[in-house]
Amino acid sequence: MKSYHFIGIGGISMSALALELKSEGNFVSGSDLKPTELTKKLESQGITVYYGHRRSNLRSADFVIANGAINVDNPEVKEANLRGIKIKTRAELLGEISRRYKNIIAVSGAHGKTTTTEMIAEIFIHAGKKPTVHIGGISKYFNSNLFLGKKKFFITEACEYKNSFLSLNPTTSVILNIEREHLDFFKTFANVKKSFEKFEAKSKICVKLDKKRNIAYAKKLCVEAKNISHLGSGKYGYDAFCNNRYLGKIYLNAIGKHNVLNSLCAICVSLIYKIPFNKISEALLNFKGVKRRYEIVSENPLVVCDYAHHPTEIKKIILSTKRFTKNKIIVAFQPHTYSRTKTLFSEFLTALKLADEVHIIKTYSAREKFDPEASAKYLAENLEGSHYHNSMKGAYNKIKERLNSKCTLLILGAGNIDELAEMFSD
Repeated sequence: MKSYHFIGIGGISMSALALELKSEGNFVSGSDLKPTELTKKLESQGITVYYGHRRSNLRSADFVIANGAINVDNPEVKEANLRGIKIKTRAELLGEISRRYKNIIAVSGAHGKTTTTEMIAEIFIHAGKKPTVHIGGISKYFNSNLFLGKKKFFITEACEYKNSFLSLNPTTSVILNIEREHLDFFKTFANVKKSFEKFEAKSKICVKLDKKRNIAYAKKLCVEAKNISHLGSGKYGYDAFCNNRYLGKIYLNAIGKHNVLNSLCAICVSLIYKIPFNKISEALLNFKGVKRRYEIVSENPLVVCDYAHHPTEIKKIILSTKRFTKNKIIVAFQPHTYSRTKTLFSEFLTALKLADEVHIIKTYSAREKFDPEASAKYLAENLEGSHYHNSMKGAYNKIKERLNSKCTLLILGAGNIDELAEMFSD
């Protein structure tokens, strides 16, 4: 039994790791700035959570775990260094835990990681494989960001930020896409691609996509979607083939044509581990999904909450919605970090222009200092006809005035914009 202290324990990945260590009988504590649903769940599981960062929070910790947003002047980091306590990154701990499992399935990419990880997880659980799942969101299937199974399969997201996914040694990996993302760390797109090349090299089997041909492939497997059709309400179906052999029909209980590609990767991974096609198709038909991934929070008018915080994701969400409704599309968007806004400024403008009306909310700065040339207000000033809001309440009041049954509201962002979604929820 060891004692672990997490700095920033309320993070989606940090909290899942804390829960897993607690389940193994370790003493776990952590600190964060304020109470959230995640920290309350941790406390209900017997984990001590301190609010505010203080030297005294460390108590008698054997190890300290710090997430990517924690810097060297944090008082708990200083105390750990003073006492000679080993500080591990979130990525290092995830890598250590994953190595306790026979098979590591790691899903990477700029977009779609959480949904694809959830698809693989739901297929494996439905097939009786009893995987352990570490996911970057709250699964609607098991109502958590962690599913504890046996030691044969570990299914996890693999984030490229700060080369975090290089702490993993996947038995099977997935690379969904590679884009200009996290350039505050990588600096150039060439460095992003090099990082993914290293990740692929560390994988025994790597599943990748040929988007133009609707194919997911790995070594001796090639899974293809043919006769793709819109089933209504933004959901799609297709005929699935493996190595040119017809497998059967797939009906996706997930909105957006991009989920055809996500599901192809999930099918390819499942076939690698000999899961019968009927189990795969059943799981995808009954797919529950993840909170804040095209999550419908109100039916009339239709209000959707999604984690989209990159221009490509925003574009996909708006276009997917336009395919099944003629309603006026209103977007409420909260930029996530100044560096991302600055690096992809023109791309954000292009994506947001696809909406009929745009409301931009004060930037969720995360780990960064204010930059007036990359702020939400500056973005709004450069997007003709858009509205800027300094608070969630201000945004809610303005949007509510303009929202009616002939409108669809998309609430987008990776920060705390889900608070706005809660205001509109049924």
